[in-house]
Amino acid sequence: MKLTKEHIQFIDQYLENSDIIHVDIRTEMIDHVASEIEAMMNKGDQRDFYFIFKDYMVANKHRLLNNNKSFIKATDKQLTQNISRALFKWPSLLTFFSCMLLFTSLNMTTDISVLRSWVGGLPLIGFIIFGVYYFVQLRWFKLERFSALERMGFIYAMGFNMFHFSWSVSSHNAIESNYVVYIFSSLALALLVAMVLVAKNKVEDYKNRFKSLV
Repeated sequence: MKLTKEHIQFIDQYLENSDIIHVDIRTEMIDHVASEIEAMMNKGDQRDFYFIFKDYMVANKHRLLNNNKSFIKATDKQLTQNISRALFKWPSLLTFFSCMLLFTSLNMTTDISVLRSWVGGLPLIGFIIFGVYYFVQLRWFKLERFSALERMGFIYAMGFNMFHFSWSVSSHNAIESNYVVYIFSSLALALLVAMVLVAKNKVEDYKNRFKSLV
């Protein structure tokens, strides 16, 4: 027996009221809870959905809300795979090679100390713009929050800035070391583009998926 759209909507509303604010985590939980209830019905439980759901949540709510590592792991794994694939799509590849071409060209005509600082700051500036855009969408356009995307964004920012800091305090002054910065900066900007692509696709995916459910 399959649950109706009204049942799915009821589960979603219940979880949202229970402070499951991230749509990706909530959707994974909805799938899990719906599958469990459908299995109970298929095994012969003839009660109304709402009674089955009530008893199920009484027995499992604490585990679902407090031990949700499996849901977080599932969303992180899916997002990592999506971002990895997006890195090999033409917008990300175009960003990487365009930035490398730009940086190496400027390297021949611009004071190298100025260029290195400028290049090193670009990914951080791009991330700040992405963060501001995400916040505006959440605050004024009621965009759903994505737990995995927020964690990946934090890892992105910390990872690149640790690299940039390590490079800044090092004694590498050779021209070859400059190209390491150009490569990492280009990769960081391409990764940011990949994250934007995945975020956009995720929003559309969850909207379509949720429409089919509710």
